[in-house]
Amino acid sequence: MAVADAVVLYLFVANDAPKSIIAIENLKRALIDLADRHFTLEIVNVYDRPDRALSNRVLVTPTLLAPAAARRLVGDLSERTQLHFFLQGLPLPLAS
Repeated sequence: MAVADAVVLYLFVANDAPKSIIAIENLKRALIDLADRHFTLEIVNVYDRPDRALSNRVLVTPTLLAPAAARRLVGDLSERTQLHFFLQGLPLPLAS
């Protein structure tokens, strides 16, 4: 379910690779911590959707992508301060 004023995020992962699993857990925990903001998250497995990885220029996994802000964060997202800074710095979409 997409929220009209939600920030769209894509997390590109590689199947059940350890760093991908850790990135998913870290990101979900961070989104709970930032519950006052609205995010829409899509997890994209690059093995199932290599076309999505290529079209978004994702060369390594895990990669967190915020396309509206043209920002990305690479790695297992375990650096909590860096992840929160990334998420809090994303602009909210304009209400339509």
